[in-house]
Amino acid sequence: MRRTEREVTESVTLQQIVQDGRTLNLAINDTPAPYVVPVNYGYEYDADYKLHLYIHGAPAGKKRDLIAANPNVSFSIVANAKLFVPEDPQQLSHFSTLYQSVLGTGTATLVDDLKEKEHALRLLLKHETGEDLPGEIKQHDLEYVGVIRVDVEQLTGKQHRE
Repeated sequence: MRRTEREVTESVTLQQIVQDGRTLNLAINDTPAPYVVPVNYGYEYDADYKLHLYIHGAPAGKKRDLIAANPNVSFSIVANAKLFVPEDPQQLSHFSTLYQSVLGTGTATLVDDLKEKEHALRLLLKHETGEDLPGEIKQHDLEYVGVIRVDVEQLTGKQHRE
């Protein structure tokens, strides 16, 4: 990383960025260029503090076909992004963007197990709403929805703060 003063290495801060982000850009191998798709996500850390990301979508399509052919993926999550306006707004070259981000790689799995699908959807809803929601997810809905789990293998962080 060229700007080492912006590198994030503390696990607590990396976890906070994953929590604060709302959109994950998933890059999947394709030819002649990577296929990148923005998705919402849920997440959890296992007992070894390994990050697992969950994505939902249609039960068929390009994203799933590409992952079935090659499960190696990359992703980015940006959180807390906003425009920095300098004290003197006439200094146009002093405008900037403040942000926190994580970039990572991992292995994607197309989830078929209904219990894991339900777990994934509940994590996604918790991430979006900030709470564990009571209620039922019908088996028909679990059978229909496509769920992808990304087991994160590498994660780096960067931030530009005031």
